[in-house]
Amino acid sequence: MTMDRFPGAIDATPDPTIVVDGDGVVHAGTPSVEAVFGLDPDDLEGRSIGDVFEDPTELEWGGGGSTTPGEADPDGDGGAASNDRGSSEARGSRHDVTALIETTRAGETRSMTDGFELAVRRGDGVLVPVRVSVGPFELDGDPYAVVTAIDVSNERTRRLALQRRTETLESLHAATRELLKTTDREAAAEAAVSYVDNVLGHPIAAIWLYDEGSDVLEPIVWTDTADEVVGDHPTFGADEPSITWDVFESGEPTYVADVGDDPDRYSDDATIRSELVVPLGRYGVLNVGATVPDAFDDSDLAVARIWAATVTMVLVRIEREHQLRRREAEVARERDRLEEFASLVSHDLRSPLNVAAGNLKIVTDRLSEESIDLGELGAVKRSLDRMDALIEDLLALARQGSGIDETEPVPLADLAAECWETVDTESATLAVETDAVVAADRSRLRQALENLFGNAVEHGGSGVTVTVGALEDRDGFYVEDDGPGIDPEDREEVFEAGVTTDPDGTGFGLKIVAEVAEAHGWTVDLVDGEDGGARFEFRGVDVESEAVAE
Repeated sequence: MTMDRFPGAIDATPDPTIVVDGDGVVHAGTPSVEAVFGLDPDDLEGRSIGDVFEDPTELEWGGGGSTTPGEADPDGDGGAASNDRGSSEARGSRHDVTALIETTRAGETRSMTDGFELAVRRGDGVLVPVRVSVGPFELDGDPYAVVTAIDVSNERTRRLALQRRTETLESLHAATRELLKTTDREAAAEAAVSYVDNVLGHPIAAIWLYDEGSDVLEPIVWTDTADEVVGDHPTFGADEPSITWDVFESGEPTYVADVGDDPDRYSDDATIRSELVVPLGRYGVLNVGATVPDAFDDSDLAVARIWAATVTMVLVRIEREHQLRRREAEVARERDRLEEFASLVSHDLRSPLNVAAGNLKIVTDRLSEESIDLGELGAVKRSLDRMDALIEDLLALARQGSGIDETEPVPLADLAAECWETVDTESATLAVETDAVVAADRSRLRQALENLFGNAVEHGGSGVTVTVGALEDRDGFYVEDDGPGIDPEDREEVFEAGVTTDPDGTGFGLKIVAEVAEAHGWTVDLVDGEDGGARFEFRGVDVESEAVAE
């Protein structure tokens, strides 16, 4: 039976169209069947519709198989091992050849929008996804149907590419979360190449990290396949030409489609034919290779660059954490040495100092009874008092080194008043202009205020006024006096140990103040006061009003 028996409009249809009866037997086909699919309509006449259409489960988009659009299945099984779920889904949606025959026999209509999807095996054996429509009609009382097939391989390819990109990004995010847990750079490098192998599907990958001492890139980790293919991984340096070193120096990712054509290749007999090299900042490079030319595309390069940036970020974090731990260990050792030194000084000096002070008192009392001038002994007493002050400040400074674990709400006005009472302020005046409550270690903050009050009286004289108040931006508080102030040129040094303009001072007072602030996580700055005196501003302080604190 030819198309002559059917309406001429069918023959004019531009899309591949066949006519089948209710039993699924092909009776005719339009010329476009041969033009699009390479199938001769005359050869199909009298054969089952199954010779034209196949279930879509062999296609990746039909149920999770492995055949790429436009490619024949290399294993010949259509990816059947992974198609059980897809097949059941397809049949559950009645997107199969049996459903097509039943639709034709029942005289039902199926449009393109119904999403009835099958596959056509072209004349060259390639399986092509199609969306079909079914238009029933009768001829001589028998049921027939016009079945039109639209090639949707491009649409499927785009959908598959989008799905793969989405899956790649999801895996990239998951891998990034795992990578952020690493605390060792070799472990991070191992995780990085594993991702390239297991998730991105590139089994030949390796990471070289820079050795600053020898000025070379050392191979650190590589995949098992890289070990089998490459063998011993070379060390790259500036003295020999190599693509890897060039990428490290330039910081620019490079894709070499054919290593054999690149004059900067490391070896003339290299087994790696195409190579993707991305820099890891100043830490090294990530190499992804293949044994065939032109094995990577723009998508591979984009993902590799994103992953390299992630690995670089993790290496930066690991380096900073190691530096921080080293610094913390150094500070701890320094504090331990300082505290040990202070304890030794206290022990070794306190005993002879007490002996000297006791004997001085005995001599002073005895000479006083004999009405002898004690003027020269006054210098001895002042020296002993200075030694005692030095020992006390040295011990206090050592104690300030430790951090603060717990704080409590401290009313600033109350603490300032208590400190004022314990300092020899002579006739100086204290003005408290705040009811703020600060979160602090009360004992440590007390030491800071006492040292500031004593410093103000020492340099401003007995008539100085010291003011304590909250900063206007509520970021902290200040201690200010109306004395002569401190020369701007000397302000950077006043918080250093041993710096003082008073010949009788120890030079530890303001150092202790700075240590208290640092232990709390605050900053302290010396600025000009409103009346020209010294103003110490503490910032980064948790400040509350007294009413809120209660």
